[in-house]
Amino acid sequence: MKTSTIAILLAAAGLSTANALKCHKNATGVLASWEDSIVVDHLAWTQYYRMKDGKLAKSKLPGEEYDFYVCEAPEKFVEGGGVLKTKDGKKCLTNSFIRERDPSQDVPYHTGYKQVPEKVEKKVTLEDCAEGGMELRKQWFTLKGPLRKGCSRWLLLHGHKSDNILDLTYGPEGVAFDEADGLGPKKTEDGHHLTSKSYFMTGRLDATCVNESP
Repeated sequence: MKTSTIAILLAAAGLSTANALKCHKNATGVLASWEDSIVVDHLAWTQYYRMKDGKLAKSKLPGEEYDFYVCEAPEKFVEGGGVLKTKDGKKCLTNSFIRERDPSQDVPYHTGYKQVPEKVEKKVTLEDCAEGGMELRKQWFTLKGPLRKGCSRWLLLHGHKSDNILDLTYGPEGVAFDEADGLGPKKTEDGHHLTSKSYFMTGRLDATCVNESP
């Protein structure tokens, strides 16, 4: 009986190992977004983020460092993507939702998506690292760039290839990776609308790192 139990446990351990994501560390940095007004010239700045009370919040100073691991993409996941792990490797950065392709919401010149899960607090937390399914879709990021040498890299939440691509942003509903104005309209004190592009700060982050024209 004991031998049988041990065999089952060993088999389960082997299965877990076989199913584990194959990843390697690619970059280290902190979370930030580039806030910009398309109306007012020179109204732009770097917004930092850090963990507060168990979820990501805006910060005046750079927050915690994370390691980005590039992983072999499971079926349907974006190639070249991976996960953001804490420095001890025990937890992964996790958005509380994704935006899944939904043809029923298509309108002319606009591709439709729906939030999954629908009724959930919009937030970013640290959770156990997933190996597949919906949880991994909420943890699967891609790094783009840099646009120029020495610049930081664009960070996007993009699980399945058909999922909407989400930037780290903030608004009246909190801080999360979401579509433009997904957390409510974001404006300056004098009413100017702001847009966000999220970055993994592996270098500098200024207008030359964001705009195609120097």
